[in-house]
Amino acid sequence: MESRITIAGADPAAAASDLRSLRAWLRHEDELRGRVQLLDGEVGPEEMGGLAEVLVVALSAGGAATVLAQAVVEWVRQRTLDVTVRVTRPDGGSMEVQLSGVKAGDETVAALRRFITEEQPDALPDATP
Repeated sequence: MESRITIAGADPAAAASDLRSLRAWLRHEDELRGRVQLLDGEVGPEEMGGLAEVLVVALSAGGAATVLAQAVVEWVRQRTLDVTVRVTRPDGGSMEVQLSGVKAGDETVAALRRFITEEQPDALPDATP
């Protein structure tokens, strides 16, 4: 099973930078090491390279989904800016949530884990009050 993660934003270069930052963060998790791949978008005629568009995380049975959910929320907590994260499951179900570094709590981690593992296909409640 794999999950796809994108970062929403008006500035594609900033979103690509955030994806690279998240990829580096996820690679420090033992359960995710070697399972995170960054896919670049199409290269335009005037561009030297495409911008990062999506992170693909291969998940196995066990606690990898929980680790992914916790790691994404911890990454957000280390940031000073809010971010919108979209997670897409292999079945096409997707969830988008706006996260704030200081407001992303354990409930958000649990809901994200349930979504990734398909235990509860409902959308994640808004993590901001």
